[in-house]
Amino acid sequence: MSELRPVIWQDAFIRAVDETDREALARLIDDAERAMCLRRQQLDNPADYRREVRAMDIATQALDAVKVQKLGAEKKPPSPIDCRRFAKSA
Repeated sequence: MSELRPVIWQDAFIRAVDETDREALARLIDDAERAMCLRRQQLDNPADYRREVRAMDIATQALDAVKVQKLGAEKKPPSPIDCRRFAKSA
């Protein structure tokens, strides 16, 4: 039986997209991106987790849209989250 509770990155993503305060939103987006990077690092063989990896890719695109729409960030082509920026702060 699969676990019903969403994994940590999903919780972080939901908190980010539900946030209305701009300052908190920026922090929550960062938290969600960090959680997705950590999850990707945990996956021994991402091919075994195709659905979750695809869900993270879609969540990344959604966060990019939130950044543009709610934070006024510059629109850029979709790209995977750069997890290297979290390695220094971890």
